[in-house]
Amino acid sequence: MRKGIWILFVVALAGHPVWGRVWLRGIHMETRLHVTEIRIRLSKPVHHTLFTMSDPNRLVVDLRGAHPDPFRLPAGQGLVRDVRMGQHTRMLRLVFDLRQRVLPQSFYPSSAHPGLLVLILRPWGVFRPVVSLERLPVHPHRVVVCLDPGHGGIDSGAIGPNGLMEKVVTLSVGLDIRAFLRGIPGLRVVMTRTGDYYVGLRQRREICEQAHGSLFVALHADSYPVRAVEGATVFALSQHGATDAEARWLAHSENSVRTRYGHVYSVDLRNKSPTLRAVLLNLAQSATLHQSLKLGTDLIHELSAFQVPLHRGYVAQANFAVLRDPIVPSVLIECGFISNPWQARKLAEPRFRERIARAVAKGILQYLYQNHRTRTVLVEAREKNQLHYVVRSGDTLDGIAERYHVAVRRLEILNHLPGSRLFPGQVLTIPADTTSSG
Repeated sequence: MRKGIWILFVVALAGHPVWGRVWLRGIHMETRLHVTEIRIRLSKPVHHTLFTMSDPNRLVVDLRGAHPDPFRLPAGQGLVRDVRMGQHTRMLRLVFDLRQRVLPQSFYPSSAHPGLLVLILRPWGVFRPVVSLERLPVHPHRVVVCLDPGHGGIDSGAIGPNGLMEKVVTLSVGLDIRAFLRGIPGLRVVMTRTGDYYVGLRQRREICEQAHGSLFVALHADSYPVRAVEGATVFALSQHGATDAEARWLAHSENSVRTRYGHVYSVDLRNKSPTLRAVLLNLAQSATLHQSLKLGTDLIHELSAFQVPLHRGYVAQANFAVLRDPIVPSVLIECGFISNPWQARKLAEPRFRERIARAVAKGILQYLYQNHRTRTVLVEAREKNQLHYVVRSGDTLDGIAERYHVAVRRLEILNHLPGSRLFPGQVLTIPADTTSSG
């Protein structure tokens, strides 16, 4: 009898509102090399959103279901002028008054400290002037490919019949693409996120802008009401609306994130007259759209070559928010329809996602080596630098030789290899006159 009463007491206590609360226990700030790091200590992880505001500049962080434990707010430092806090019905709001405009990122860095939320604030980069619109913007000594795995954190994206979340698929494919492109002289890969945390649509374009991106490739795996729809699709921006009903549906689905979590990136042309602004944007987007369609065509060719099922054999067009950059060629790849039961099972397989990544990496390289400016940068870098490859588990000498279009015997001689056996962590020198196939 006493045991039953005790169990009822514990259950009642667990259901009490205070018992199940998440507590904010402290905020710590540190500034290094113009970057301000904010560490928010919570009793356990919570869904959070963050967005910036201007006039004056502020960063707002909403912590769902959190309540403040008594602690003293820190004084401002670095990019932060002051910190304020307010309790709302279902969330706790932190407001960081800023000294200047910033580019924020947020993530939970470690499973060992699950309630530690880290914010990284970087100064906002200066926009490049809208000039030489017919030319592809390239860093003087490096081509920068920006990969944008869709969704993340609080925003899971579409969810398949098997429970597979879109944010998991896009991150996995993005990391694989980065692995295939790493080590190529003259090429740098930047990702808008490398973990399971939320990045706003506007911030994704800003990350590419600050990195002086040459290409922007967004990765998704969306859903559609008709479950029979399947296959990968490559999209470029449409200035006149979507090419068909499914394209319109997907664009609406992805853009709806904007209304919940932030604003769409745009180039600052506020100092220009309305007429000049319209002319500049039209010229820029027309030239960039042409390059985006070429990139999309190369991607479709490689996806087909790697036997990735295609929904269409041409580049579709829709008004996706993340593609609205007047300067940087941009495409959005739907890796497949996660709403299709068969395709959801395939997307859950690491080997299938890796196959998609190989095709995308090779398509990107195909485009870069066809474009005069990017080819020049890559060829010059290749001639000046020998490529070094770090052997990973599962690598074979035959596979590496095929990837870099070099004879196995040549790799053996150049690296003084007694045989074809390799060891993880072993560093191989790749001849400078080779090219990676992705």
